[in-house]
Amino acid sequence: MRRLKLGLLFSAAAFIAACATATNTNTSIGNSNRTVVVNSGNSAATPAASPAVADDLASARAIFNATCVNCHRENGEGGIAELDEGVRIKVPSFKTAHSFQHTDQQFARKIANGDKEAGMPAFQGRLTPEQINALVRFIRREFQSAGPKEGMGHQDD
Repeated sequence: MRRLKLGLLFSAAAFIAACATATNTNTSIGNSNRTVVVNSGNSAATPAASPAVADDLASARAIFNATCVNCHRENGEGGIAELDEGVRIKVPSFKTAHSFQHTDQQFARKIANGDKEAGMPAFQGRLTPEQINALVRFIRREFQSAGPKEGMGHQDD
């Protein structure tokens, strides 16, 4: 009986120690522009982002930097971009009210199929559907979470 009590007491102490250690673990993910902090604790004051969401955003940021930043700029505001052929195009901002009107499906379709009239290339052969959907979520969170900016020009689709 004494062994059973000691075993239960030892197990309870180990459990409490493990829980106390896990609630104060922070991991920082990001680059010089923005950092996402993933808190593994169960604090009600700061909601924790799951590691899968943070990884998804980090990979989408890398895709954006590799495929979109040349035209849409690092800040998502677009502007005039010069293509390799010396052609200049007006690139829409992700921050205007116009870009908020599109559903995620429409947005993903535009990325996949491109827009020849606007000069946007198709990324369907270069990006998987999962990467395109992650890119849409990244753009929505990174550039559209504050709401649309008024007074900025846009290009119709």
